[in-house]
Amino acid sequence: MAGDPGPGGREFRRALADAAGVAGLLWERGWAERNAGNLSCDVTELLPPAGGGEWRSLPQGAPDLAGRRLLVTAAGSRMRDVARAPDRWSVVLDIGPEGAAFRVGWPGRDATSLQPTSELPAHLAIHAALRRRGAAHRAVVHAHPTELLALSHDRRLLDEARLNALLWSLHPESVVVVPEGVAVVPYALPGTAELGRAAGAAMERHDVALWEKHGAVAVGSDPAGAFDLIDTVNKAARVLLLCRAAGYDPEGLSASQVAELRAACPPPSTR
Repeated sequence: MAGDPGPGGREFRRALADAAGVAGLLWERGWAERNAGNLSCDVTELLPPAGGGEWRSLPQGAPDLAGRRLLVTAAGSRMRDVARAPDRWSVVLDIGPEGAAFRVGWPGRDATSLQPTSELPAHLAIHAALRRRGAAHRAVVHAHPTELLALSHDRRLLDEARLNALLWSLHPESVVVVPEGVAVVPYALPGTAELGRAAGAAMERHDVALWEKHGAVAVGSDPAGAFDLIDTVNKAARVLLLCRAAGYDPEGLSASQVAELRAACPPPSTR
């Protein structure tokens, strides 16, 4: 299958193009320095079953993903490179029938020895959470949005209720777009199963999570939808920091104004 998306390739190429578009935005925003940032998308329905390399044990079991196929960016890939050539810097992983192993079912255009992103444990756990939720979301985007990352160094804002009340008050769009709020994931070593478990648990009820002293992750029906959520809450974080830099604390919307906004702009269903 090397270099060939196979039957139904048009839809798969569209998924690659969607990933490339968001990868470019992450780079342009400065949220994906060097080889930071990674994307994944469930493409099970876009590609037929195919043979691949040898099976390898997953860093953690994912029975909810048994038989699924995930497009993921490669370890060490730069988002600016993914933007230019997503088929050269991405692979498709086949998840085994019991969700205990994976193999590279499509190794990318050049059939090189690419490996999946080092944040694979988090991507697997989040996709599994989406399956359990019955959500229509198929894409996961992880990046290092500057202003949200800065807020994660403020111990006072690692309380979810306090953080979300602040973000909602600072930018009306965040109330509409992220009504369930942003989950907070305590710091864990990047790329580990520990972080993966925490990230998956956070996304059982949320579409966006702030990883303490690390970055953020979001889910959506496609990569652009996931990017939009991070972009929106990061704008609220930026407003806060700009106000503080100007020498004053922002007044923000009142609790009654936030409630009024919720009632006037019910969010679309994500299930």
